[in-house]
Amino acid sequence: MEVGVFYLIEIWYTRAMKIEDTIKKAIILGATGGIGRQLAKELARSLDHLVLVGRDADKLSQVQKELTGSKARLSILTLDMLDQVALEAFVENLDADLLVNCAGLSYFSRGSDLDSASEQDLWQVNYHVPVQLIKQLVKKNQKIHLVQLSSLAALFPHPYLAAYSASKAALQTYTLALQEELKQSDSPIQLGLYILGPVQTAILPPKLVEALGGGRLQMKPEKVAQQLIRFIERGTSYAVIGLRYRLLVWLGRLLPQRWIIRLLARYLRKGLNR
Repeated sequence: MEVGVFYLIEIWYTRAMKIEDTIKKAIILGATGGIGRQLAKELARSLDHLVLVGRDADKLSQVQKELTGSKARLSILTLDMLDQVALEAFVENLDADLLVNCAGLSYFSRGSDLDSASEQDLWQVNYHVPVQLIKQLVKKNQKIHLVQLSSLAALFPHPYLAAYSASKAALQTYTLALQEELKQSDSPIQLGLYILGPVQTAILPPKLVEALGGGRLQMKPEKVAQQLIRFIERGTSYAVIGLRYRLLVWLGRLLPQRWIIRLLARYLRKGLNR
């Protein structure tokens, strides 16, 4: 009887817990993008300190200005993730309860047409930077909640987004493996991976958005940010954001992968011809 009572109390406490109960300072990488910007608005209302990180100083200042008057003390930091020295210095001096990596890079084209320099930059931002963050934090043995954002492209290869799909699939594989390693070693690092479908952000080129039916089929950044916070509050290690996308993943498991890739190709190819 006592065990049952304590179990119910634990469930209630977990559900009732708010992000500000466990997190005082958060850092957002890619804070000027659609998701990062909206997540900053949500977190600024409840946290004590929020650090906005991005590569464009003017855009960072604009976001900071928009959040003036919020509860959180705001700081901005300019960081180019392609600058290895700057990235290492950033991680070395990292001090926060929560780090959310919203940064991402994609190129919409035939895979064979993507030049080597662009593909290298894509892999750096989408895979090598997140992995480096994890590795250096593990070495520091620092208590932190690290959240990585991924994409449905990690689960279903997207034609005309081949390099993007590959980088996201690699990040998912690495992160899921590391999650188990961290649990086995009782690491203080809490690592979360959240899968996103199409979101109304600038990462997708206009011609691709049109091919996918416009903004009607995309999630709004506000909804994404709110759901992200709920999963962070619960300590969820892996989740697909958005009910419609969770249903898509479920349906995708019932169909042959080749069918799904062929269907995606038919839709995405329309964007090349616009």
